[in-house]
Amino acid sequence: MPSTPTKESKKFSLAQPSSKSLPSLLELQSPHSTSSQQLSGNNNEKKKDRKSSLRSHTTPTIEVKETNTMCKDYDPTTGNKMINKYMLIKELGRGVHGKVKLGKDMELGEWVAIKIVDRVTRRRLSTRSNDLTNEQKIRKEIAILKKCVHPHVVRLKGVIDDPMSRKIYMVIEYMEGGEIQWKDENDRPVMSVDEARRIFRDVVLGLEYLHHQGIIHRDIKPANLLLTADNIVKISDFGVSHFSQRAAAVELQGNNNSAPTQEDMDLIKTAGSPAFFAPELCFPDLSREIISNSIVTGNSGNSSESLSKSHSTTNSISVRGQRPPITKAIDVWALGVTLYCFIFGRCPFIADTEFELFFHVIPRQPLEFPEDTPISDSLKDLLTRLLEKDPQKRITLGDVKKHPWVIADLPNPQKWRDDTDPKKYQALTVTDEEDRLKKKIRKISLSLVGMLRSGKDHDLNQSFESVQVVPSP
Repeated sequence: MPSTPTKESKKFSLAQPSSKSLPSLLELQSPHSTSSQQLSGNNNEKKKDRKSSLRSHTTPTIEVKETNTMCKDYDPTTGNKMINKYMLIKELGRGVHGKVKLGKDMELGEWVAIKIVDRVTRRRLSTRSNDLTNEQKIRKEIAILKKCVHPHVVRLKGVIDDPMSRKIYMVIEYMEGGEIQWKDENDRPVMSVDEARRIFRDVVLGLEYLHHQGIIHRDIKPANLLLTADNIVKISDFGVSHFSQRAAAVELQGNNNSAPTQEDMDLIKTAGSPAFFAPELCFPDLSREIISNSIVTGNSGNSSESLSKSHSTTNSISVRGQRPPITKAIDVWALGVTLYCFIFGRCPFIADTEFELFFHVIPRQPLEFPEDTPISDSLKDLLTRLLEKDPQKRITLGDVKKHPWVIADLPNPQKWRDDTDPKKYQALTVTDEEDRLKKKIRKISLSLVGMLRSGKDHDLNQSFESVQVVPSP
């Protein structure tokens, strides 16, 4: 007889999927399953991991191979489907817009992950007419991943994009270690503080590189952090990421507080996982669907009590006031939520409904630390600064790399910072072809906006702007 779920288990938090839930598009599992116990390893493995974390982070530039013809066949021996030179072995994950399969490059004998997306959008009742199509989203992700070469970012190896096929295939670096395991079936943390520190450092380096290149990930969470065979962490899934040439220029100039311009307006649209949304994203005009969904989410339980408590906090953002600028600080907040999950095995902000989570809990509820898991004052300080509700006061990644808790076990912190400086990597650029496409799309979108100005699709221009760096097919 199945057990009855407790009230706590009904709390809304996308940060806590069950072990049986479907993985997202890039939550890959190894053919040789990696358990949380293997993540801990023995002392020798920990020493090896530490050496890996300290090594010089240099990655050669690898050209992404793009193919415009697709040949579908079946292997006569195994019966497995063949897409060009890749044999499809089994399904690794499935999401709303596509699926990921384990594949094998039959020429090189290498394992790969193949993300398969249908270029035709299956419109649903909840989908607005100005939402990006599947094809626009996948081209946006390809455009970003093609430009990223970093040891803590999942690498795109190739793209099969045949105009005659309904599907687009992305060939991605296969992560043998799979998704990071951060809690057990009882919602208890499964990694030590030292392991959490090592993993956190890897994510900080990958995220710092992305921000330096003008990329805001927008969906940092444990499910999008994958492990290599030797336990190196890489950031994956760029389906909702945002690239801005202006933001990259701002990074080079060292101005971290510049507000987004018209080029960055799609940042104000909610994307990613709600439990990881920063307070500056929690505004009524950004969440029309959230309001309607909250009606059917379920019983609000003690929402009145939570609301009364939320009004008493001084460290809060008013959802009725002027919205703070949406910047890369939203990724820093999500990084803080992720670290909190690693340490405590639960998300810091949980609510009965999405409405309550968005408009009361995240922007107003003060940060609390579970008493049953004691942590050092240094770690408490870092979490508090990462989860600062005011984005202007939130800690930067540069300061994170200097924080005492982050560098506690490094023999030479300054050398580590010098070796991992993102300025050592080539800056991303928009090609002439991409720039021409951007101007063409903007011209079309302005014309459509003029035609639909009186309707509800007034933000159509912003949706077209979000494909600004996508090259033509």
